Amino acid sequence: MLRFLLRRDRVVLGSWIALIAGVVLSVTAQYSRMFPTAEAALSFARDVAGNTALTAFTGQLTAPTLQGLILWKIGDVAFILTALMAILTVLRHTRAEEESGRQELLRSTPLSRCAPLASALGLAMGASLLVGVLVAMIGGLRFGLAVTAPGLVFAAVAGVAAQLTERSSTAHLIACGLLGLTYGVRFAADGSGLLWARWFSPNGWSHLFLVSSWVLVVPLVATALLTVVAFRLNLRRDFGAGVVPARPGRTGGDVSLPWRVHRTQLIGWVTAFALAGATMGGVAAGMRGAVDGGSAVMSEFLRRYGSGELGDTLLWMIMISLGGTAALFPVLVVLRLRADEVSGRAELLLSTAMSRMRWAGGHLLVAVAGTLAMMTAAGLAAGRGDLRVLTAALLQVPAALVVGAVAMLAAGVAPRAAAAISFVVWLAVNMFGEIVGPSLGIGYDVANLVSPFHYLPRVLTGEQLTAAPLLGLAAVAVFFSSLGMARLRVRDLG
Repeated sequence: MLRFLLRRDRVVLGSWIALIAGVVLSVTAQYSRMFPTAEAALSFARDVAGNTALTAFTGQLTAPTLQGLILWKIGDVAFILTALMAILTVLRHTRAEEESGRQELLRSTPLSRCAPLASALGLAMGASLLVGVLVAMIGGLRFGLAVTAPGLVFAAVAGVAAQLTERSSTAHLIACGLLGLTYGVRFAADGSGLLWARWFSPNGWSHLFLVSSWVLVVPLVATALLTVVAFRLNLRRDFGAGVVPARPGRTGGDVSLPWRVHRTQLIGWVTAFALAGATMGGVAAGMRGAVDGGSAVMSEFLRRYGSGELGDTLLWMIMISLGGTAALFPVLVVLRLRADEVSGRAELLLSTAMSRMRWAGGHLLVAVAGTLAMMTAAGLAAGRGDLRVLTAALLQVPAALVVGAVAMLAAGVAPRAAAAISFVVWLAVNMFGEIVGPSLGIGYDVANLVSPFHYLPRVLTGEQLTAAPLLGLAAVAVFFSSLGMARLRVRDLG
């Protein structure tokens, strides 16, 4: 079974491993060029250590050395990517396979009930270990173990989530929501100075392990306990069902169907964004004073974010980050069209009076309304009545929908590669401008051109609100979506 999963995932999993190790390697090379001497590294460390906005996003600087700066810059990103890789791997080979019916065919062979879960966990944890080995070869053993730990924990978390519900979308929401929640806890802990709160976050455990080796025991124990829970739940529940029983749906038309399909995950997304906005906005509200723009590093920081007021600068960075995350929701909604097409559900649905355009249009309507609801919730929670913050949150919607429109275009024109194209574009939008591009020697201004969020007016940090970039982004989203739907209308299903 494990060989079978390795053969199926050799490209996808290999790409994940190459991405994480490549990002760490490129940042290591970039910082080695930037700080050729210990004095240069120490000077930069003094600048960033006093910037609480950066500390909230990256975590505490563990040491004023080149190695400490590399861990500070890319450590948090590597932790999250490894955890996300583990979640997607486990759920793809457990709950998604069970929901599609393929696992039932495998179970008709001499295959035990625990084999699919065991092989999926083994694959995800093995990939996390391999990532850790590659990172250890680049940045040292401690860094490698710190990157491995979130992968082990969240592989087990995904194993539990797969047993709780019969829908893979809900299982993804549970596991990824917990990942986002624990990141928010770590963000609030480092941003507010309440460092003890990092003990409540697997992400925080990795940061703590960079300082104290014995902390590694905590994620290992958590992984073992969660794995035991996952297997016990797997043995007790009915095959094809979840521990939490699903409620039967009601009859309805083409408008209500997409809402019922995406309702649970949309409610979860909106709730998560409201909590994230409240938590991160609370951290920003407690920051007073201005960013010192005297050094070259801080001057570059102010040039990219446009304000010397610390609280407003952090709020804009938070809105940009939430907007980039929100762009994943329309991608997932659009990819549900492709999933229904592959499973045969779309063919059954379209054999009724529903047309393809109404079918796809209903899902796109949910994608637009859901993204708007998520950013509204985040803006209201973060701003606490401040209309400037709500405006900044709503500005992210057109940029996020551009990413969803690319997914719609891919689903219509290149359906077999739609998932790969969509996730690559989403990762590029979130990572290329700030991390990958600069590490390859491309300036921030040039690298950020690939991100639609780069063109938004920074209303919280001194820029005037203008309609031109928003209308341009909306036009791009409509154009890409229209092309994708036009192609979907005429091509063969499947």
